[in-house]
Amino acid sequence: MRRRKAATVPAVAAPPPTPLVSGRVTVGRARLVCFPSYRLTAAPDLEVGLARYSALNIYFFGPGQKIALPWGICWRLTSLPRGPSLVAVVANEEGRRLAMAAPGAAAGNYGVNGRDYAYTLNPAEGGLGRARLWHLFDGEQVVARFTRRPFGGVCHSPVPLPVVLLGLLLARFGIPGENELRMPSLNWGPPK
Repeated sequence: MRRRKAATVPAVAAPPPTPLVSGRVTVGRARLVCFPSYRLTAAPDLEVGLARYSALNIYFFGPGQKIALPWGICWRLTSLPRGPSLVAVVANEEGRRLAMAAPGAAAGNYGVNGRDYAYTLNPAEGGLGRARLWHLFDGEQVVARFTRRPFGGVCHSPVPLPVVLLGLLLARFGIPGENELRMPSLNWGPPK
C-alpha cells in the first residue's frame, strides 16, 4: 500500500499583542495628500500612521480611517449601527473588533470597552460647545487626558492603543446623533 507524505503546514506567526501606550501622545500632520496624512507618536517608541480625520468617512460614507501599525498591519477606525445610534469601533486586519465606544448614560460621556478592559471618557470642563479637555477613567482613577487643541494626550498609566485611538476620535468629534438618545427634560411647573 502506498503511503502519502504528510503535508507540512507552515507556521503562521501570531500578530504581536496590542501595544500599551504610556506617556505623551501627539498627533501631527505628516503629509498633505498621500497616506499617512497624520502620524501618532507615543511612548515607548511607537509611531502609527493615520489616514485623514474625517467624521463623514469614519461614521457615514467611507470605509473608515486607516491605521498603519509599525509591523505592517493595518487597522480601521469605523462605526457600526447599534439600535438607533452609532458606536465607534477599532477593527483589526480581519475585521474583528478590538475596542468600541458608545454614548454613556449622561450627556457627553462615553463608555470604551474591549475584551479585557473597560474605560469611561468624560469631559473635564463644561461650557458651550465641545469640551477641550477629556479624562479617561479606569474605575475611579484618571489614567489618561486628551485635548482637542493641541491634538493629543497624556497617558498616566499603560492604556491599550485602541482605547487611545477611540479617545482621540471622541475628544475631537464625539458620536453623531448622541444627543437625540437622551430623554427630554420634563417641566412640571405651570406653563409660562
